[in-house]
Amino acid sequence: MPRQVSTPWPTNPGSVFFGDAASAPTLSRAVTAGRIRRLASGVYSADLAADEVALVGRNRWQIIARMIPDAVVADRSAAQDGRPEDGTLFVVSGTRASQLELPGLTVVPRRGQGPLEDDLPWAEGLRITSDARTLVDNLAVSRSRGGHVARTLSLAELEEWLVRKAQLRPDGWLEHLRADALGVADHLELTDDRREQIAEIIGQVVGTRPARAGAAPLLAARAAGLEFDPARVERFDQLAGFLAAIPADPEIPAAMSAPPGDLDGTLPFYEAYFSNFIEGTEFSVEEAERIVSSGEVPANRPADGHDVLGTYRTVADPVGRATVPVSAEQLLDMLILRHQAIMGGRPDKRPGEFKQERNQAGSYVFVEPHLVRGTLVEGFRRVEALPPGFPRALYMLFLLSEVHPFDDGNGRVSRVAMCAELSALGQARILIPTVYRNEYQTALRELSRNGRCDLYARTLAWTWRWTAGMPWNDREATAGRLTATNALVDSTDAEMRGLRLLLP
Repeated sequence: MPRQVSTPWPTNPGSVFFGDAASAPTLSRAVTAGRIRRLASGVYSADLAADEVALVGRNRWQIIARMIPDAVVADRSAAQDGRPEDGTLFVVSGTRASQLELPGLTVVPRRGQGPLEDDLPWAEGLRITSDARTLVDNLAVSRSRGGHVARTLSLAELEEWLVRKAQLRPDGWLEHLRADALGVADHLELTDDRREQIAEIIGQVVGTRPARAGAAPLLAARAAGLEFDPARVERFDQLAGFLAAIPADPEIPAAMSAPPGDLDGTLPFYEAYFSNFIEGTEFSVEEAERIVSSGEVPANRPADGHDVLGTYRTVADPVGRATVPVSAEQLLDMLILRHQAIMGGRPDKRPGEFKQERNQAGSYVFVEPHLVRGTLVEGFRRVEALPPGFPRALYMLFLLSEVHPFDDGNGRVSRVAMCAELSALGQARILIPTVYRNEYQTALRELSRNGRCDLYARTLAWTWRWTAGMPWNDREATAGRLTATNALVDSTDAEMRGLRLLLP
């Protein structure tokens, strides 16, 4: 049995160690023999396969705590929750003045006050400045040097940071922050100018002082009463960029002509039927047909019946089904009218009124109620740059689905808005048949959480092709095709049986 060689340093994958693990000659011989590698002065690893930048990134707090043990994460880096920017991390230290150069990371120390009482514990026994000290520190003006990003945030970046923080904090937090920041300024013996800067920027965010000309977009929107959710807007930007130039993909057609029968009762009926079934308003096809043909809702399920009838009337209207907003104001008005039409049978869901309480799917929380209008307005700004048709349709669906502006009925309203963008050009609408529910919801979820624009586009393109290929002008032929393509199979049952939506 071969003898195992023991080493005085860790050898597990992804680990690092330091120069005191062994004598300098021992370390030198191990480096020469290729048993370990030197990442920086005094920093080593026995992991010879991993990328050295990844190694440093994984162990950066352990390394910094060893090389700069009194480091306080500060300035720009504190505002960014300890994330390096352009490979640079800023700290305050009373013991080190020179930069710490590591693969993929430069730690830039500056002289300054050590940790204050309110500064927070950080990884590996380090500290990070409190919100109040982070605000005070970042009000100092700095410039980029030596190829590194500026040590402190620009004024616009600081305004953005402050509004984002305020969105996550309870009412009254800004007033407490102002008092704490003034206390930090006193402790650091800063000038009256800095104290006035603190009062000015917090006053602008609170709304007691006017926002400056050229303020950060998020602060300007807040001052105008249209504050938005910046994280969602970043996702909208990502999707808009993808849809503006969809990569060549045989699964994503550029256009799909409206099928024969697009305007008669068959397609609008199934559009309303499927759109409600997805949301849990489940009737048999025969029951739903009786509701639509008679205009009467079942006595035992009046609210559910009105959902189907209201959705049908919305998507069967030849003018309304193809009407699209050309401004954010029109978008808001149109959403309210469509929601009233679809959810009018549920007064408890406040038809035509934006939500007052947060809503969520599982653990995923949608846009907060006070940010709904602003996020819709800001999100709509991206529409004009998108090509009409499929790109705008997909963008509108995600915009409304992600904001979730109403207590209920958001999916139905979102799909109406998506299809209107296609009908406005005489193109096929997009129906989501019962069997496709899981794929559809997975695509939305993956886009929301992981930015999977490609999956989202391909998923919607498949059912777009399905809708365009169906014989909607022949009701009996439609019924046969629905069976042949598995359209009416429950999506969970379909997964268990290995069935999927087939193209007609």
